[in-house]
Amino acid sequence: MVFSFFAALALLLMVALFFFVFNPLGLGPEPESVLSPEFFANPAQDLSELELLVDGQEAFKEIFAAIDSAESSIYIQTYIWKDDGTGNEVVAKLKTAASRGVRAVVSKDMLGTFFELGDMLKGKPSPVFTKSGLNGHENIQVNTDLIAHADHSKFYIFDERSVIFGGMNIADEYHLQWHDYMILLRSKAWTEAFTNKVLKQSHRSRPSAVVLAVNNSQQTEIRTAMLEIIDHASSNVVIEHAYFSDDKVIEAVKRAAARGARVEVILPKTPDTHLYANLVTINRLLDSESGKVPRVFLYPHMSHAKVIMTDDRIAAVGSANLTPRSMLTSKEITLFAHGVSTSPFLRELRDQLEKDMAVSEEVIKPFKLGPLEKAMALVGKYVW
Repeated sequence: MVFSFFAALALLLMVALFFFVFNPLGLGPEPESVLSPEFFANPAQDLSELELLVDGQEAFKEIFAAIDSAESSIYIQTYIWKDDGTGNEVVAKLKTAASRGVRAVVSKDMLGTFFELGDMLKGKPSPVFTKSGLNGHENIQVNTDLIAHADHSKFYIFDERSVIFGGMNIADEYHLQWHDYMILLRSKAWTEAFTNKVLKQSHRSRPSAVVLAVNNSQQTEIRTAMLEIIDHASSNVVIEHAYFSDDKVIEAVKRAAARGARVEVILPKTPDTHLYANLVTINRLLDSESGKVPRVFLYPHMSHAKVIMTDDRIAAVGSANLTPRSMLTSKEITLFAHGVSTSPFLRELRDQLEKDMAVSEEVIKPFKLGPLEKAMALVGKYVW
């Protein structure tokens, strides 16, 4: 019995690893352009329907409150959902909501289960798999199809009138330990637009100063949009990301610095993964014949952020990492917003990025990396 369990687990992990790295089902093509000329020409005068949620305590406070007050429906998509304090609190609140008649749909990416392996070996599988958790509970539908998708996005839809999305999974480290960002949309119109774009995969949209870009089976939009805002930047670019190794984004950042824009990149000093790939990227950023290079900062704690801000007026916040996997093989969501610099949403983001730089250590010279470290960087670049 024990042998059969571990044999099945090993097979599951091998299949998951294959899909994790190669995603044979694939995504749609990358369009030549995502952000229209109107996006750059006409900033939104009012971004009050966007609310920035900084760090897990702020984000999960909103998530918990929204579950508690839900009246008809809850939709949750996550990559990781652990059997820990945070994971079980969400379970308990969902069950309470379901008991009062709220319909809940939970979709969890199976590839994210790789990051729950340690807990599984300790007898603590994700609550989406267990009857003591969510599986089989009345009014709660759980979707965990191994080969349906490689979905790295994280979002919540409440009563078809509000959405919370961004970089945080459902686990204690995201709630209580790591630095990260989410966005709250308090708007029925935006919730409908989000649902159409993300769940129904409709790509029909009108020119707007707020654009939801997705990577899915229809189109792979996010990297194109990121390159557009970086290449369009005239005065400054600030990037705070956990994992940075995508070649096209690296080159766009170097172009921005070479043409005289002030470019600042914030990466975690001790990331949970991708360390050597990040170090290789830092070395590439600091190598320039013109002498105009980005300033690179190492944040002292784990930052799981996925944020870009350009010219103090354009922001990109979402789930997509700056890695080949996120750019080319994983379903992702990133919001691009262009507003006036006095917008509370943009001002709060700008202030937080400045705080993060203030507590970070600037990298003065490239790192010395040996053959083994460079090999680990190459593996990390394409596996994560």
